[in-house]
Amino acid sequence: MPTVGELKQEAQLGALEAALHAAVRDYKAELTADEAKEKAKEKAFNEQEVDLLDGDDLDSLYMQRLQELKLEAQRRDEQKRLGHGQYRLVAEPEFLKEVTGSENIVCHFFCDDFIRCKIVDKHLGAIARKYVEAKFIRVSAPDAPFFVQKLKIKVLPCIVMFKGGIAVDRVVGFEELGGVDDFKQERLEKRLAGRGMVQYKGEDSSDDEDEDEVKQRTKISGGALYSGSKYSKKYSGDDSDEEW
Repeated sequence: MPTVGELKQEAQLGALEAALHAAVRDYKAELTADEAKEKAKEKAFNEQEVDLLDGDDLDSLYMQRLQELKLEAQRRDEQKRLGHGQYRLVAEPEFLKEVTGSENIVCHFFCDDFIRCKIVDKHLGAIARKYVEAKFIRVSAPDAPFFVQKLKIKVLPCIVMFKGGIAVDRVVGFEELGGVDDFKQERLEKRLAGRGMVQYKGEDSSDDEDEDEVKQRTKISGGALYSGSKYSKKYSGDDSDEEW
């Protein structure tokens, strides 16, 4: 039979065990309460974010978007006023004004007698309507001898790209466009986009340019509008890219 001392010790152990269980229970309850508080805070925060879209805040966002649309419309109207969105013939006396009037200019120097110039005209007419961020013009090479000489244009068709009034790049003939008359228009679009004239809107395809072509293009140097030397006209007499 247990002694009084043993009974007291057993009672003390039982009380200690009960206290430990109570402590664990209280700790779990505290954790659960903290988690509940955090979830409540998160819910309140999320509801507050949704509330920001109500009332005055929603009106403010609407007015901001409306202002952005107005500015975009004004920008497009200004671009149209400057001749963007169309493909226009420009005479030599107006050439300098046109080239310096917008940031990005794509100019096709052509000759009516050359079939490939007509092909370029067809593509650039469509591209001009598609990409209003640049101005697209065409200049008759026989009627603009001064700028043909200054820009050192010897082969037609010749597409010269201007940025801020400076000739920065050019596409001469059809070699960069596949060397065929029925080249894909997207090839020319990508070529112009590669020089920052337009933001390409098509889908990338497997018909990308190879590294040799890119390396060759980087060797093409641009120049100021009034740099160059004099060349005499020379007609080669065949259907390929024509020399001047």
